[in-house]
Amino acid sequence: MKKRLLFCSFVGILTACQREGDIQPTSTTLTGEVVGTYRTNFYIDPSVALSAGQLPYAEVKAESDNKVTLVFHQPALAQKDRVVQHVSLSRRANSIQFNVSSSTIATLQADRVFSDNGMEKEGQLLRITLQDGSESTLNFSGARQ
Repeated sequence: MKKRLLFCSFVGILTACQREGDIQPTSTTLTGEVVGTYRTNFYIDPSVALSAGQLPYAEVKAESDNKVTLVFHQPALAQKDRVVQHVSLSRRANSIQFNVSSSTIATLQADRVFSDNGMEKEGQLLRITLQDGSESTLNFSGARQ
């Protein structure tokens, strides 16, 4: 009888001491996965050697379940922000593509990203390539904040 009581109390203690974690809902839409602010630094993009307040950054704002607005800020150049509206999203094997009129302008994928002090971690990396006519091209790589 004592063995059964010890066994039952042992099982009771083991089940009572388990960590419980709330189940978090997953993002059901592509927009929910990509919305946010993406910042670059010298470690992500060495061509951007500016002070922290002058670094370019991108914002992705939701329009609908699979459409977003992409806003690119360049504080160092004192230019007005570049806005691309009605960007459609599509999922690929390892990334999410941002498309405007059947051409891909950006991708978001899990990759190695670096913090401002150079520490490497796994994160979401947004890569943007925008053409402004025939001569000007905007390239941006940034990690989600």
